[in-house]
Amino acid sequence: MIRCREINISKMTTILSQIHEALEEMDILKRINKDDFIKDKRNYIMAEHYLRRAVEGILTIGSHLLSRLGAKTKDYQEIILSLGRYGLIPEDFAEKNKNLAGYRNRLVHIYWEVTPEELYTVINQHFEDISNFYNYYKAILKNPEKYGFNK
Repeated sequence: MIRCREINISKMTTILSQIHEALEEMDILKRINKDDFIKDKRNYIMAEHYLRRAVEGILTIGSHLLSRLGAKTKDYQEIILSLGRYGLIPEDFAEKNKNLAGYRNRLVHIYWEVTPEELYTVINQHFEDISNFYNYYKAILKNPEKYGFNK
């Protein structure tokens, strides 16, 4: 693999810490009974906040890593797909999760359409995927040379 510029360890560590915090909070929220989750609007607010932060973190780190490889991406979905193409995450995982990037846009740009039921479903269906992104990024941070980055 071609050697490239250094990755920003400090930036990645900070964002990974925020993703980890979001995962901890979403783990609590996903364990709430669906009816109870929906009844308390604070659950919706927290789920939206932590899901958005986790997805933003995934995309920010992905964009950072790809920029160090000289990759160009046209949108958020392309970030996730490119992570797979460049071998930073498994390609099948990237393909499976490309729509998570689009969900970021839904949370930010058409948030008024996102229902508590929908958020409950998304955090339950994608919790493991977000956790996997976190673990893939931790592996890159632990051994950047393996992925073609300078330390």
